[in-house]
Amino acid sequence: MLRITAEKFHEQVIAAITSVKEIYTLSNVPLEPSESRKLITDQLLDSNEIDFSDINQVNEIITQDDTTDQPPSAVERDLEDLTAEYDTALEIFKNLENIDYGSSQIVAKTTQPARCLTVKMLLLAKEIQANPPKPSNPRRVLISLKLQDLQKQYLDAKSSGNTNTVEIKRQVAEQIDEWLKINAAEKKLIEDSITQLVIAADTGSKLSKLIDEYSDLDFEVIATRITQIVGVTSSLTGKDYSSVLTRMKTLETTINSDPTLRDFLRDVSIKTRLTPTSQPKLCQELG
Repeated sequence: MLRITAEKFHEQVIAAITSVKEIYTLSNVPLEPSESRKLITDQLLDSNEIDFSDINQVNEIITQDDTTDQPPSAVERDLEDLTAEYDTALEIFKNLENIDYGSSQIVAKTTQPARCLTVKMLLLAKEIQANPPKPSNPRRVLISLKLQDLQKQYLDAKSSGNTNTVEIKRQVAEQIDEWLKINAAEKKLIEDSITQLVIAADTGSKLSKLIDEYSDLDFEVIATRITQIVGVTSSLTGKDYSSVLTRMKTLETTINSDPTLRDFLRDVSIKTRLTPTSQPKLCQELG
């Protein structure tokens, strides 16, 4: 039962990491050939920063390909590190039945990757909530360009004495509606990602406490606790986002009141402020 619960935790971690990758990825917006050609033409004519003797630069503009040789972002590297930690934890979880639960030292060591994941899921949720990314900005750029074009049409119409600008205003209103739709969709995407992170962190917190107390609990208590752990997902999925933020605050309080997890939380938080030569130990010595 404990192993299955731990595997449930790993599924939630992977779902959370996948959702975070999605909101930090700027998605390319497919364009009609005529619209794409117009944008490229405008860029070639309007930009003062193009070196036309640089064939590679011109090629990138014409082909709209600027992805060559781009190093992974800091977010991508952090997510890769999280995935690697999960892989370490999973191997341990697969052999949970063979762990000597009479030794608290062995328990602490074998659950170390899971605890690092737990606090990192919480900290990542807090970071995204405080500084949400803008994955839909490419679509906003297109709308801005359309609004710029409509503004030019509007000003040209007024300067020529044409007061019939109803159609231009109608098109501007359409672009406003489209912008608001993008805002709403992006907001939901970010809230869903934070929810996934909070679910994973909450599950990891409860699992950590259960493993610590495992040797002192009877089967009925373990079964009840596992039922509560599995119920974390259903208790948050589809609920009002404010309840997710409330759970996130409660979870941080819970982790800070748990002596083991509190040390991991402090370790991870400090690590972000230290130089590579003075790394803390808890989340560095995995396995």
